[in-house]
Amino acid sequence: MPPEHHQQMPDPALWDLCRSGNLQAFSTLYDRLWQPLYETAWWRLRDEDAAKDIVQETFIHCWQQRHTLLITSSVKAYFQSAIRRRVLNHLQSAAAREKYTRLSGEQLPLLHHDTSETVEVRELEALYRKQLAQLPPAMREVFTDSREHGLSVAEIAEKRQLSPQTVKNQLSGALKKMREGLGNWAKFFF
Repeated sequence: MPPEHHQQMPDPALWDLCRSGNLQAFSTLYDRLWQPLYETAWWRLRDEDAAKDIVQETFIHCWQQRHTLLITSSVKAYFQSAIRRRVLNHLQSAAAREKYTRLSGEQLPLLHHDTSETVEVRELEALYRKQLAQLPPAMREVFTDSREHGLSVAEIAEKRQLSPQTVKNQLSGALKKMREGLGNWAKFFF
């Protein structure tokens, strides 16, 4: 299929082409998702270079792992989730470097993520999932559609046969409950 047709394709179809090694489809997906992913990273880090690096690393990783990555929901939501995990890893590494630099009085080299950081990320992800599971079912579905599947309020309203205002109310309530349940960790997710 000629590359100009890629612009009209939905994300899941582009990802299927990417999985088969189509670099032009990947380039289209990159162009389509780069800005919102960069904004997700930047809002959490407030560091332009780090945000750009994280987005770039995420795309590289996904391209390298394309044969084994099975994205079953929204491609955008999958990438956003990957960005949030990388931001969290970055912040944890930065905090560790800062702590040890203060203790030692000298600059330390960049640290690579170790097993304990990976465990902490998994624990944080488990805490997120636990809080999500505690939401009322209808609220959880609306929240998941928005945050994990990347659907707009209008799309959720149509899918769930709800008014847009009801969707907004459900999202607002879900965010409040999730923030309360996650405490200081909420800033890494929202």
